[in-house]
Amino acid sequence: MRWTRCAALPMMLLLTACDPGSSEVVVKTICPRINEYDAATQDKALAELQALPKDSALRLFVGDYKQLRDQIRVCRSRAAAAVGK
Repeated sequence: MRWTRCAALPMMLLLTACDPGSSEVVVKTICPRINEYDAATQDKALAELQALPKDSALRLFVGDYKQLRDQIRVCRSRAAAAVGK
């Protein structure tokens, strides 16, 4: 009796694993939102960035932020292309 219980479980798992209706995988890409800034705010930020000393740590942070925004744009374009397939 014990042997039949042990054999039944793997058989049930194998049978349910072969269901073709459950083999569909759905992947949804979620990209962070990018804040948009008006031209006046961008001009002010650029002037402030240019006024910083050349060795300012804030220059590094702004560069990292720009790189992150670029990566989000790529993420969004890839997600849009995947939806269009």
